[in-house]
Amino acid sequence: MRAGAAGVRAGLPRHLPRGVRPVLGELLGLRRYGAAMRRLLALDDEQRAGRRATPARSQGMDYAESRPYTPGDDVRRIDWRVTARTGRAHTKIFRPEPGGDLYCLVDQRAPMHFGTRAAFKSVLAAQLAALAGWAAAAGGERFGALVAGAQDASIPIGAAEASAAALCAALAAEATQAAGLIADATRGAASAADAPPAGATLDRLAARAAGEAALGTRFIVVSDFAEPEGTLERAVRALRTRGDLVLIAVLDALEVRLPPPARYPLTDGRQQLVLDTARAQVHAAHARDLQARRVRLARLAARPGTRCHEVRTGEDLFAALARPFA
Repeated sequence: MRAGAAGVRAGLPRHLPRGVRPVLGELLGLRRYGAAMRRLLALDDEQRAGRRATPARSQGMDYAESRPYTPGDDVRRIDWRVTARTGRAHTKIFRPEPGGDLYCLVDQRAPMHFGTRAAFKSVLAAQLAALAGWAAAAGGERFGALVAGAQDASIPIGAAEASAAALCAALAAEATQAAGLIADATRGAASAADAPPAGATLDRLAARAAGEAALGTRFIVVSDFAEPEGTLERAVRALRTRGDLVLIAVLDALEVRLPPPARYPLTDGRQQLVLDTARAQVHAAHARDLQARRVRLARLAARPGTRCHEVRTGEDLFAALARPFA
């Protein structure tokens, strides 16, 4: 974490998300934490530093640096001098004028409706997204959002106060719709074909979000990021063509640490399985999966203009955001 992290942590509020569905009144009530969320995400630091550097989409912006070419980069921005000198294709990166827009992509797809400690991941993600909107409002910025779920909902970029409230309403409505689909699938119940829809992949959602945002927009993506590395790469690349990026990984406590050795029944309301944590193979597979997910995110967070946080169910939300990503 940057110097002065102790100052960021000092005086933070305490908040532990609970429940299996986000509640509109609670999401609206998070408005009082907008300034704290803004400080944790260093939004004012980024504005003052003017550090947002993205591949240029227009002429007249200041050159920032050149980096190795990656598939999907605009070939018109290839830095031929650096390419010739190094023998490896490089892309020019330009620094746009600081923008005033913040955009949140929040994952409410079926795998997020899971939790073993205090709250479902979907509830934690919804509260983080609402806090992002209230952080934009605290800074007088414009805000927009995309809720990815049973039926995607787009909040057009506009005045943050109204847009954040609209996002809260969309998240509550999405939870109601998802609960109905899950209940229908549970009653009818037998085949995978009857299960709630999985939703679009994260890279397609990111491409849609990028298409709705202006150059210089800052993005916050809230998800469990459980998709393949190639999907995450494409998602990050699509958003980084427009502006800086904060990834907030939402994990359940069970995904981070297995409970004591025993046989634990799990269900999604349709199917049941038993998690046997006494088996060494189960521990090994769990550790590999967690490590692989964190390595993927660490690689993405190491790129210029990209940062990552990890928040788990059952822990204080603000303390988790202040913790350095490992």
